[in-house]
Amino acid sequence: MIGGGTPPDVFYMGIEDFPVYVSGGSLMNLEPFLQEDTTWNAGEYYQVLLGGFRYRDSLYGIPKDWSPLVLYYNKNLFDEAGVSYPDENWTWDDFLDAAIKITKDENGDGEPDIFGFLNLSGWEGTFPWIWSNGGRILSEDKKECLMDSPEVIEALQFLYDLTYKYKVAPTSAQTAQRDLFTTGKLGMIISGRWVVPRYRTIMDFKWGVAPLPKKKERVTSILSVAFVASSQCKHPKEACKLIRFLSGNGGNEVIGKLGLAVPSMVDIANSPVFLSPEELPENSEVFLETMDYGRLQPATKQWKEMGNIFDQHLEELLLDKKSPSETARDITQDVNILLGKEI
Repeated sequence: MIGGGTPPDVFYMGIEDFPVYVSGGSLMNLEPFLQEDTTWNAGEYYQVLLGGFRYRDSLYGIPKDWSPLVLYYNKNLFDEAGVSYPDENWTWDDFLDAAIKITKDENGDGEPDIFGFLNLSGWEGTFPWIWSNGGRILSEDKKECLMDSPEVIEALQFLYDLTYKYKVAPTSAQTAQRDLFTTGKLGMIISGRWVVPRYRTIMDFKWGVAPLPKKKERVTSILSVAFVASSQCKHPKEACKLIRFLSGNGGNEVIGKLGLAVPSMVDIANSPVFLSPEELPENSEVFLETMDYGRLQPATKQWKEMGNIFDQHLEELLLDKKSPSETARDITQDVNILLGKEI
């Protein structure tokens, strides 16, 4: 619709899409209207989220919600394996030890029926592992891919070994389109807040959430979406007013009650609306605490194309068609060509 010249006035946009649309002139600068709005208070929002939707010092989107990646775990499988639940002190070694003890061949056919962990197939699921080991995706100016480093290779090796050395994570064939976690066949999985409504329907076992394990440092990915307006909007003042409503108190309370994401407003996120003691998980504070160490994706105008490159090579790694060092090398080379860097 934007390309065809008939964009909607107001729509929401993921932070990964923001750079290409704002730099291409498709989004409306909200700053002039917010400065005239006496009820607008930027301090009510998580500042890192607002920063993700700024362009040349002006705000082009107001975050409606966010989610970090956290560790979901099956308490019953942990209890059966005699393993303590994960906590903020967990390291990669603790994580691996638990995954090994939870993995089980129940029918004696030589293949695990219960797995300790499920590797995410998408590239964004690898970011926390890379960052935790001191690796980087892109340079500070986002003009160079820095994946071909010992730190990144070591992180990819760890993920590879979970499947092919320790056999605690299933191959794609072993997953066979099943939801291993909700069926009680998986000890741990990394995901965002969006799975909570579905996990609340689980009746066969108890589950919880914890921070991701750390290596050199604790870190996770933070994803966010914001309401934005088209630069072609014929009623800009009204559009901004609608965005303020949808991303304001009313919209944030709905987000908190649904449990699908974390409210973007600090007070509502820290209120019983989100931290409901009657609703699972019991410790939703884990999501809020990630603001102390989480990172936004280093999105660029070429983010979608970069994702295709990453996913292609990572899939080959997880299918055992390519080594971790080859994967890091090939991603770096292809992304740098995309970014226009001379090889």
